[in-house]
Amino acid sequence: MSHSLHRRGAPEDLRHDYILLVTAASGVNHENSKEKLRQVLDLVWEIGPINTGSNETGTILSGVSVEEIKAGFTKVPRVRCCFDSEDKMREILKRLLAMDLGISVTVSGPRGRIEEMCQEMGVQPHSVNFSLDIWGKREKLPPEEIMEFVTMCGHGLISKALVTDTIERIKNGSMTPEQGAVRMGSPCVCGLFNPTRAVKALQKYVPSQREETVK
Repeated sequence: MSHSLHRRGAPEDLRHDYILLVTAASGVNHENSKEKLRQVLDLVWEIGPINTGSNETGTILSGVSVEEIKAGFTKVPRVRCCFDSEDKMREILKRLLAMDLGISVTVSGPRGRIEEMCQEMGVQPHSVNFSLDIWGKREKLPPEEIMEFVTMCGHGLISKALVTDTIERIKNGSMTPEQGAVRMGSPCVCGLFNPTRAVKALQKYVPSQREETVK
């Protein structure tokens, strides 16, 4: 799941950012896998994701229901979601192990914490992917405070212009951080955008909080 590896932010913020992908493999075990993935999504919803969705339907941030997401599963279905709690990620992994569906499970998050979870559960990861940061003309990149938002959508569907405009609206009081997080996250159709992190990052632009910071 390399599109989830480039998320940027402070280590403390990233400790509230866990991603789960459960997917059938085309030509291997995708036959009759829709019902299994619907069970997984029901379990995910029970535990409480902060975002989930699919390319076919959109995400809960864009107003799509879980039932619509399940109905939109394709021939090779997958569940993609985001949690803002290590405890929730730990719980979903324990329960997926107990279900033993024979379907690939991929997790993104702080490497050390995920390794600890795997050791506790007796799981040997099949493989580990790392981001080697950004190479090339880095001067052409947006500022780091913008990158923190746009990199939460690994498919590049959250633009610098959207983030900048949303921040300006929060600064002038026409939008709350909560509204801004939904606005920015809605274009990310795979459900990996973390609105909890976005709200926290946007709160520093609220006029009253800016004034207190200056004082």
